[in-house]
Amino acid sequence: MIATWLVYAVLTATIYAGIALLSKVVSGASIDDPITLTIYTCTPFYAVYVVAGPVLEWGAIRGIGGTSAPTATVLLAIAFGVVSTLAYGVYYWGLVVGDVSRFVPALAIETIFVLILGVLLLGESFPGGVYAGIALVVFGALFISVELGEGSLEPRVSPPIIAVALLAAAAFAVLNTGMKALTTSFGTVELLFWISLGGALSLSAAVPFRTGGRFRPRLEPDAVAGLPIEPPTETKLPAGIVVLVAAGLLNALALFTFIRALEHGPVSLATAITKLDVMMVFVGALALSKLAPALLEEQFDPFTLAQKASASMIILVGSALIQFSY
Repeated sequence: MIATWLVYAVLTATIYAGIALLSKVVSGASIDDPITLTIYTCTPFYAVYVVAGPVLEWGAIRGIGGTSAPTATVLLAIAFGVVSTLAYGVYYWGLVVGDVSRFVPALAIETIFVLILGVLLLGESFPGGVYAGIALVVFGALFISVELGEGSLEPRVSPPIIAVALLAAAAFAVLNTGMKALTTSFGTVELLFWISLGGALSLSAAVPFRTGGRFRPRLEPDAVAGLPIEPPTETKLPAGIVVLVAAGLLNALALFTFIRALEHGPVSLATAITKLDVMMVFVGALALSKLAPALLEEQFDPFTLAQKASASMIILVGSALIQFSY
C-alpha cells in the first residue's frame, strides 16, 4: 500500500513541475531584480493563507476553547515565514546572477541538508536502503538538470554560483525542517497562516529596496541633463509577471500538499521525493515538444536525451528504494 506521505510528496513534485513548465511555455519575464521577483512570487501564496487562515481556522488562531499554541511557538512559525522569504530571495538572486541551467541543479543538495537536520534535530533514522534511495534521487536530480553540453562529461558551474545555490538550499532545508517540527503544534492551514503572516511582514520590509524603490540609488540630475524626455506610453502587465503571480498561487497549493506530507511522514523523505519534479519537467517538456510544438519547442540532441533519460531512471529507482525500504 502506498504511504499517505508519499502521495502528498508526489503531488507536491507534480505541482512544482507544472510551475516550471508554465514558466517554459509562457516566456518573456524581463525582471532582473531578485527582490522584485521574490515579491511577485511570494505575495500571492502568502495572501492566500493570510486570508484563508482566519476564515478556516479562526478558533485555533484566537485560542478559542484552549486550543491555541504557545506564544513562543507562534513566534517561531512567524520567524519561519521570514526564512521562507529569505530562501526565495537567495533563490532568485542565484537565478539573476547565474545561468539557470547551472544554478538550479545544485539546489538538489537541499535534500542532504534536510537529512542532516532531520537526524540532528528530529531524530530521524532510516534503513540503509532508504539512504541509498535518497542518494540516487539527489544524484539523478543533479544529473538530469545540469547542462553538460553535447559530448562533454564536465559540467560548467562556477564557484560563486555553487555558493549561492548552497545558501538557498540551506535556507529551504531549514524551512522544511522547521515546518516539520511545527506540524505537531498546528493544523495545516493554521501553520500556513502564521508562516505566511511572517512572510508577508518580511516582504513589506523588503519592498522599499526593490529596483525603483525608495531606498535604491538614483541618478543625479546632472547625469541626465540634456537627455531627451520620452512621453509616457501605455503599458500592459508583462507576461513574465503574470507567470510569477500564477506560480505564486500554485505554490500555495504546493505548500499545502507538502505540509500534509510532513504531517504523515519524515521531512527527509518528503523532500527527496519532491525532487521528482525535475524528471517530470523533462518528460513534460519532451511530450509538449512532440505533441504541441506550438506551445513549447525544445530540441534535445541524442547526447542530452540519453543523459536525461538515464537520470530519470536513476530517480525512479531511488524513489522505489525509498518506498520499499522505509
